[in-house]
Amino acid sequence: MKLRQILTVIFCTVALLSAVNMQAARSKTQHLLVPYPGTVAGAHLARGEYRVKCETSGTIAKLTFVLHRKVIATVEGQVVNRNEHYMNNEVVYSTKSDGTRVITEIRFASPNEAVVFKD
Repeated sequence: MKLRQILTVIFCTVALLSAVNMQAARSKTQHLLVPYPGTVAGAHLARGEYRVKCETSGTIAKLTFVLHRKVIATVEGQVVNRNEHYMNNEVVYSTKSDGTRVITEIRFASPNEAVVFKD
């Protein structure tokens, strides 16, 4: 009987730790240099070095941009796995006819994936 209780406690502990590790794997914070001002999913980002918290759930990513300890924007995008290896985190822009820049994609060096945004 005591062995059964011990095994139950061990199993529950392992299950709880596994759930915590899975959640931690889905949330990462990385540094990202935004070299030019632009908009991402309707939010304006000024030029600067941001901390980006990326939380993923399946193919959806929620990115929170922090500059000087202040949350500037929280946006959602589509996670796309790439067969390319990115050396650094990168920002991909498109330019509208009026000259304003729109951030269409953020590429992360680790892991090799990108988050693509809708206009």
